[in-house]
Formats: sequence, C-alpha cells, structure tokens
Amino acid sequence: MTSVSAVRILTLNTWKNEGPYVSRLRAMASGLRALAPDVVLLQEVFRTAGGEAHTSVALADALGMVHAYAPGRSKLRSWQGRDVPSESGLAILARGPLTRVERRVLPSDDAGGERIVLLVEARIRGLTLLAGCVHLSHLRGDDARRREQLDAVLANPRWSEPADVRVMGGDFNATAGSPALAGLAAHPTLRITDVLAGGPAAPATHPLPPRGMHPGRTLDFLFTISRHAEPGPAVRSAGVALAAPVDGVWPSDHAAVWAEIAPPADG
Repeated sequence: MTSVSAVRILTLNTWKNEGPYVSRLRAMASGLRALAPDVVLLQEVFRTAGGEAHTSVALADALGMVHAYAPGRSKLRSWQGRDVPSESGLAILARGPLTRVERRVLPSDDAGGERIVLLVEARIRGLTLLAGCVHLSHLRGDDARRREQLDAVLANPRWSEPADVRVMGGDFNATAGSPALAGLAAHPTLRITDVLAGGPAAPATHPLPPRGMHPGRTLDFLFTISRHAEPGPAVRSAGVALAAPVDGVWPSDHAAVWAEIAPPADG
C-alpha cells in the first residue's frame, strides 16, 4: 500500500528583535533549514515600518518558501540605537502556493494589547492544508480572555470546510492544564488534539535559556483539528526543536514545536 503524503509543520515564537537579532535570524534559519518544514507558523514577527527589518521575509528567503504576514501590536521599539515604529505580527511560511489568506482581530483590550489570528489555506504535495497561527494574551491571570480569544478562532466556519489537514498553532501563553486550554477537548463540533499528547512529557518551551529559579513552562502548542463526524489526521512523529544554541546563539527565547502529519487515509 502506498503511503499518503505527510506535511511537516512547525510553530515558533521568534522573540521580536530582542537579543542579538541578526545573529538569531541566522540561527533560526539554520535550525529551520535542518528541520525541513513544509509549513512554519511564526509569532512575534518583527517588522519595521520602513521595511529595513522583516523577520518572516528574511526566513522565507533563507528557506525558499512563500509567506503571508499579518501586522499586529504596532508600537515604537528600539532598533539600531533609536526608537522606530514597528510591529510584532504573525506569519505563515509554506513550501507551496497559498490559496487563501485571512487576518482576523480577536477579542482584545488595552492591557493585553491587540491580538489577531492568521489563517491560510495552502496546497502542499497535493494536499489541502488549513493552518491557523495565534499568539494569545500574555497577561498572567488572563485565562478568561485567552479562552475568549480561542473561542473566536474556533468559531470561524472555515474549520468545517473540506481540507486534508487542519492545524492551529502558536504561543498560547497558557499551559495544557490551564482553564484557557483545558476545555478544548470538549468542543462541541471539533476534535482538537495536541500533537504531543500521548507521548513523553513535553519539555518546557519558554524561557530559553533556562533562567535559574524561574521554572520553564510549555506555552507553545500545535493542535490538529478535525470534525467529530470524520476521522482525525495521523500524527506520524512530533517533538520540540530549536531548544539549544545554534552555532553558539539561542534562536529565540521559545522552543519550536513540530509534527509530521498525514491525512486520515494514511491511518
């Protein structure tokens, strides 16, 4: 029996332009190139208003991928010794054409800042993939708002449209057992599954490098999504990556989560 194609999907918070940004970009590109992903979900994508710096463009060029960028969280940030207008947006890179791109604003407030979701549809190895990239509220004790944001993401009718593989990933700023994420398993129409569920306990994804007395937490997730009325996709393998320095440089203060996912026919 011929195996059905699978896609390798990865999510990574790129940490804006913090730390040694140029060196980190090279480390991210090197690490991602070694992982050979088909789809990359990026959060905290730094872009200056004048276009002098753009994380997702740099990574897409380095990896030979197409990309979609969604602006978000505009503010002045320090860049090359001066404060410049910039964004901390979302992006999705793909090794295949993007057939639909959609940016939607999520429930937000001034304290937590603007939050958005980027949804794309892509064609990769003959498969139709629907991917959503999110970065939820960062405020401690803001689980109710994070849950509201997730509910808004999942209310999009596109999750019920035909697709070979559907995924949602990003920096959820919440742990698996938190009130914001614990209710995902009870969604009335969608089956939402953590790609690392059932395997060894996931290592902490933030902060990197580990910071003394501050325990790390797993805040970055990749979920498969299917309708209850259909079989779910097959997660062939999954893990955490970019959790160590690359050529002496930490790529980000977050680790990446990746999975190789095949449509239900593979099972």
